[in-house]
Amino acid sequence: MLSSKPYRYLVHLAIWMALVMLYISPQILANFSSSFGMQWVLVRYIVYGFINFQLFYLLVFVVFPLKGKKPVVAVILTLLAFCLIKYGAGLIFPDLVLQKAIALIGVKKTYLSFSAYSRIALQTSLLVAFAAYAYYIFIHWRSSDKGSRELERSLADVSRQYERMHLSSQLLLRKLKALEDVLKVEEKRDQEGVECILQLSELLRYMLYDKSVQREKASLQKELHFYNIYLKLHNRLFPQQMISLQINGSTAGFSIEPLLLQSATEQLLQQQSSPAPFTVELHIQPDSLSLKATQKAFKTPLYPELA
Repeated sequence: MLSSKPYRYLVHLAIWMALVMLYISPQILANFSSSFGMQWVLVRYIVYGFINFQLFYLLVFVVFPLKGKKPVVAVILTLLAFCLIKYGAGLIFPDLVLQKAIALIGVKKTYLSFSAYSRIALQTSLLVAFAAYAYYIFIHWRSSDKGSRELERSLADVSRQYERMHLSSQLLLRKLKALEDVLKVEEKRDQEGVECILQLSELLRYMLYDKSVQREKASLQKELHFYNIYLKLHNRLFPQQMISLQINGSTAGFSIEPLLLQSATEQLLQQQSSPAPFTVELHIQPDSLSLKATQKAFKTPLYPELA
């Protein structure tokens, strides 16, 4: 257990002993001038606090994770073993632990028997066991909750990948259908048709295989490079619906989620009631990027009125 998590034991021990010290600090101050009082506080709380921590840690990370009926038997054996350990520590400090009452001068000291002390030690060990079980449930719930969050993130990643594939398939079908019309015209086939095929293949290669797209983070300049290819392809295939691009702001030093610009532009195209040229304006700010489409206004010359 400690070999797999080298710092877990030390971190838990430090927290446990810090709580013990916080609890006994008033008693330390009260018995600071008394040698016997200080010994009593240190042995009762520091030594036995350390022993109780070993019980707590052993139950949480070794005993409770056992499967089947083993934890029940292991808990009982562990509690009995720690009763022996605590009694053994009491034999080292009998006057501070096992003595029934402070004897007066000339009066024989009396000590608790093993059975009598075991009942006291077992009560304390049971309280530690309840605390350990509550902590075990907490960390088990926390790890399960972490697994649920990881599952949610995985589902979100799959959903985004599906959306990318859906966008790619929509773009492919729409552009291929328009490409067929270009290839049917012999005059356009050799020049415009070849250019369209090259641009479409470059776009699809970026959408499906580029590492930036898979990581869901691309530099803005790289994304704009492929967005320009997308616009050039669209303008070749749909000359009656030409799109011009206007960029306001600096493009250097920013990252963006890939394919959002293409997706937003496709949605704008679908919203148009009839094909018409328009301008896409990109406004780049320090913390955001906005895309706005403006329809090209009708314009006609005016002439002076003749008298």
